[in-house]
Amino acid sequence: MAGLVGFRQLGLSFLLAHLANASSGCYENIPPLPSAATGTSSNGMPLLVYSHGYGGNMDMATYFLRAIASTGAIVAAVEHTDGTASSTELKDDNDGTTTTTTTTTTLPFSPNLLSGREQLDRRANELLEAASQLKSILPSDFEIDRSRVFLGGHSYGGPSAILAAKRRCGLDIAGIILHDPALSMAYDDMLSPVEEDNDDTTNTSTSSSSSRKNNHIPVISYTSDEYNRAGVKYGDCTLHVRGAFHGNFVDAPLWAPSWVMRTLSFLIPVAGPADPLQVHEELAKSAAVFMKDSKQEQVYTANIMKGGLFEYIS
Repeated sequence: MAGLVGFRQLGLSFLLAHLANASSGCYENIPPLPSAATGTSSNGMPLLVYSHGYGGNMDMATYFLRAIASTGAIVAAVEHTDGTASSTELKDDNDGTTTTTTTTTTLPFSPNLLSGREQLDRRANELLEAASQLKSILPSDFEIDRSRVFLGGHSYGGPSAILAAKRRCGLDIAGIILHDPALSMAYDDMLSPVEEDNDDTTNTSTSSSSSRKNNHIPVISYTSDEYNRAGVKYGDCTLHVRGAFHGNFVDAPLWAPSWVMRTLSFLIPVAGPADPLQVHEELAKSAAVFMKDSKQEQVYTANIMKGGLFEYIS
């Protein structure tokens, strides 16, 4: 975590050194809550496969993603092997191929390892691979509702999720959840509306797609103060999270005392004036509504706006 891009360039990695031994807020081998306690369907829980931003990693949003999981969802944070992670462990070789060996290689932040298109290509494929393989590796009591598989991402993870949804590879993608999507880092041909492919004969799940207008895959975007000022919006519904900075969509405001992180925000937008726990809680509840109602034609509802931080943009 100390190697996160931005902190390292400014010589501020020492602020994050303590995170090497900090709790992630998550626990191993804990059974899921009963469906009655979370409102989860008897068909299983929705799955959100989530992509980190440029210079980030799979650990930097554990408290935020835990908040989403607590609403009755399975959340899988992917750490990408395209060179844009702050650091990642590769099994056996430098292209991320998993083998039966236990040999690992550390790949540091390597933004020039691949071209921009190659980065997004690999990121999209890794999201789809995670979505397709999770069922086989999860404990039996974590049942995935295959009609409610979602993709999501923060910053550079936004265009990664969009591209993955366009490819699908036989998966029934129920929707996309984006936080400050870095649309400027994508390519124009990647940003058209995401539609389902009626000719995809490998997709046998039709329960969710049958009720969507024109085979459209719904997308909701949440933007920080700075992204909202820049006019960033994408998908069926964009909500501005008032008082949130770019780092509020991960755990950045929790990495050090508030006065430290908010002062640091004069250099890096890590923590806005909003209460970071309130930001996580309201985002999680809104995402839960979206995942529950994504089969409906209308994405925007009053329930998706519940809380004191949201401003409807489009």
